[in-house]
Amino acid sequence: MGLDTIEIILRTEEVFGISLPDSDCAQVRTVGDLYRLVLDKLGLGYIPTKQIEPSTVVFSRFRSSTRRMFHKTIEFPIEPDPAVVPWTAPEVWLTLKAVIQDHLQVQPHEITEDVTFLEGLGCD
Repeated sequence: MGLDTIEIILRTEEVFGISLPDSDCAQVRTVGDLYRLVLDKLGLGYIPTKQIEPSTVVFSRFRSSTRRMFHKTIEFPIEPDPAVVPWTAPEVWLTLKAVIQDHLQVQPHEITEDVTFLEGLGCD
C-alpha cells in the first residue's frame, strides 16, 4: 500500500469518524473495497455504486443547470457533523469519491467501484 492510499485511508477515517485497522486496510485494492469497508464500519448495507451514480444516458438529457447540481464541490476539510450522522450508503460513496478526487486530483469519472488504487488511479 502506497503513501497516497494510506493518506486517503487516514482522511477517510477522519471524515467518517471511524477507525480502519491496518489488518482490514491491507485488503483494500480497489475503491470499492474501501467503500465496502467504510459501509461495514458504519453498519450500513451495500448499495452498488451504479445505482447511486446518475446514469450517463439520463444525465445527458438534463439541462446544463441541472447537471451542475450533480457536480457540487465539497469543501475540505470536512469535519464529522453529528447532525449528518448516521450516514447513508449514497452519502458514503459520494463523500469517499470526493476525498479521493481531492487527494489525487483526478476526474470524477475516473473513480469507479472497480478501479484499483495502484494501477487505475496511480497511487504511489
